[in-house]
Amino acid sequence: MPSGPSPSPAAQAQQVLRELDSDRACLASRLAAPWWLYPVCALLVAGFIATPAIRADEPRNALVGVLIASTLVLLLGYQRLSGVRVGRAGLRGGLLIAGLLVATLVLLSVSFGLAASMSAWWVLAPAAASFLMVQVGGRRFDCLYRENLSRGHSASV
Repeated sequence: MPSGPSPSPAAQAQQVLRELDSDRACLASRLAAPWWLYPVCALLVAGFIATPAIRADEPRNALVGVLIASTLVLLLGYQRLSGVRVGRAGLRGGLLIAGLLVATLVLLSVSFGLAASMSAWWVLAPAAASFLMVQVGGRRFDCLYRENLSRGHSASV
């Protein structure tokens, strides 16, 4: 039998809540994406942005298909392994992903314009910009996701 008075229910509840906060913070810190995820994703997106440099339609379309499929396999595979869901990143995380998608489409349009009006080598500029954008945006998404999780929002559906 315990030798002293037992803690009050309020004190026990406070202790449980502190432990939950600690567990959430620990989980959020362990949920960081692997170091290679965003560079690989950035390379795939940059390759997609650079495809207008390929003049022939069939090879370009085949490469676009491979790059899009590779990006989806990479991100969906990471989602399945880690439990990270875009919808669980909160409003700011969702807006960041939407902004990255819109910016990617804008850079692709710029790339097509540069390839049509100037040398095909000029597509390297929007491709490099997209590489940096995905690197920075991906890492920011990772931070937003972990912040959202540490505030008590669920990590999976």
